[in-house]
Amino acid sequence: MPVASLCLLALSTDATTFLHSLRSTRTVIVASRPRHVVIRPTDLDKDILTKTPWDLLVLIQPPPDSPSMPPSLQLQIKTQYHVTVGIPSKLLTTYPSRDEALKRNTESVPLTGSLDHACNKPSSQNLELSPELVSFMDKLTTLHPGPVTMLNLLHFRHPDGKKSYYQYGQSFVPVAGKRGGDAKLVGNVVKPRSTVGVEVDSRGGWERKEEEWWNEISIVHYPSIRHFCDMLAGEDYQEINEKYRLSALKDTLLLCTTEFDVESASSKL
Repeated sequence: MPVASLCLLALSTDATTFLHSLRSTRTVIVASRPRHVVIRPTDLDKDILTKTPWDLLVLIQPPPDSPSMPPSLQLQIKTQYHVTVGIPSKLLTTYPSRDEALKRNTESVPLTGSLDHACNKPSSQNLELSPELVSFMDKLTTLHPGPVTMLNLLHFRHPDGKKSYYQYGQSFVPVAGKRGGDAKLVGNVVKPRSTVGVEVDSRGGWERKEEEWWNEISIVHYPSIRHFCDMLAGEDYQEINEKYRLSALKDTLLLCTTEFDVESASSKL
């Protein structure tokens, strides 16, 4: 199972310029602009993940025995959050063609109408529509009506959380699929060798006990932020959310991003 590096970066330079330099030395699988934290972690590294103004999310394959980020670019990084992930070879091999097909077909995917009858909740922490999320949806739709990519960091409850989340994943396929949603990449998190789970910035590091760490990531495509919210407003989705997902997770981060190859030059929030 090939190992990849998932990195959130706060930069001292323009993200597109940094990404261009990064591509010259690393295989970049996913590159996107963080837009909005839909679900905030309640325990695992909650401060750095939710209070840092991230400029770039990248999933990369560094060369063997090399750091995730090339030393030549380190001075341009103010803060970095790094997770090592094992991703099945089949997913990586087929990723470019699957990714291209999903993005090509976005305009043909209809909404189901669930948003017309949505009942907002006070918060989106349980993956429900909230006034904050609806406001973000309206704002992003004006600037970037195209595809969004959701990053999920997942920490399962023991002992049955992973099993319950697998059942959620199986039920998610048809529910999200009719709205164009698709889990493009899923991977198991490789536990850090030490207790340090976060690469430090000039203000110091954040330490985490090894046993309390993320278990899995998923990177999920939706044709637009409205398609994602249409799903959350649907009774069919909330049924599987309540039945499987909520009981499976001890902690999670859900971050909405827009990939650089599909966003317009003027769509920066």
